[in-house]
Parts: sequence; structure tokens; C-alpha cells
Amino acid sequence: MQITVEEKEKALLFQLAGHLGHGSVEELNRVFDEWLGKGRHDFIMDMSRLQYVSSAGLRFFFEAVTKVNNLKGKMILCGMQPEVRQVFDVSGFTSFFSICETTQNALKQF
Repeated sequence: MQITVEEKEKALLFQLAGHLGHGSVEELNRVFDEWLGKGRHDFIMDMSRLQYVSSAGLRFFFEAVTKVNNLKGKMILCGMQPEVRQVFDVSGFTSFFSICETTQNALKQF
């Protein structure tokens, strides 16, 4: 999996590409926690190039949004591919997140 982080005016944009499974969750969690430690609490997760999310990936998202909410921040998911969206829908995880179609729409929420 590839992780790219871009600082936007009011939020960090995480661009995720590839497969988010057991082997890649640790790296994503490390990068995410590093930014939390720098005082950033608002995140956009661009999932337009994310092709797969395992149960470990779902757990990352749940734990991440919990951390962000506890810090009074905001996390928005955007650009979900149909296969990834289906995993979130079936698991009931869509109810925990703000979801936008595009990064531009997500940025307007801040």
C-alpha cells in the first residue's frame, strides 16, 4: 500500500492506494499517530485509489476516528471505490464516518 500525506489549509489529506490489509495497517497507523502527535486533528482520507480493505483495515479506521473524535477533530472519507464502500456498508462502518464523493467536497467541510 502507498500512503501520501499532503498538508492542506485546514486538514491533512491522506491519499491511500493499493491494499489495506494486515501487513500495511501498522505503517498507516504509525504515520497517522505521528501526525496526531504533531497536533493535527482534522483528516481527509482519499480512498479513490484504495482497492481493498481487510478487517484489520476497518479496525484502523474505527480506532482512528475514535482518536480524532476524542480530540474534537474531524475525519472525512472520500472517493471510495464500490468494492471498498461495500465492505464499509456491510460492516455497518459507514455510520461512524462523514463520507464525501470527492476531496474537494471534503475540504469544504472544514
